[in-house]
Amino acid sequence: DLEVIVNETLRCRKIVRGALDFARENKPEMTQADLNQVIEECLLILEKHVNFQNIRIVRQLDPALPRILVDVNQMQSAINNLAVNAADAMPNGGSLTIRTGTDKEAGMVFVTVADTGSGISKENLSRIFEPFFTTKEKGKGTGLGLAMTYGVIQRHNGGIDVRSKVGEGTEFTIRLPMP
Repeated sequence: DLEVIVNETLRCRKIVRGALDFARENKPEMTQADLNQVIEECLLILEKHVNFQNIRIVRQLDPALPRILVDVNQMQSAINNLAVNAADAMPNGGSLTIRTGTDKEAGMVFVTVADTGSGISKENLSRIFEPFFTTKEKGKGTGLGLAMTYGVIQRHNGGIDVRSKVGEGTEFTIRLPMP
């Protein structure tokens, strides 16, 4: 438990640094990493979070996923943001599915974060990556999470897509280049 606390404290420091870097757009510290392991480390923390008590987390992680160049801390923050937003969209519980795989034709790996939450309206869907845009009530969100996530993925030469249907849920797909 103490090791988790220390790691989370260091991660929080990196998040604050990341928010500051968001304005400066620092280059990522790229290293070869196992994206499945990055996801598992995020989920290890999130599963203990109070917002995830009524949420079933489904892992569909491709065991043959190749190692890729990522900034591990930035990628953890991006995945964490997507998962926390998913939990916020499911206040009465639901299912969060995280899936990884490869698109060999495109030379990409992908991470899909899908929820069974409230979904995002069409009018808001086009604005979700704008800095400071939020539909959350005052004090519940800053509108920086998805903007930061978008920036992280762009700095990794990747892309992020979203599909959503009000009342059924939302699915984000991150695509990152394979080596």
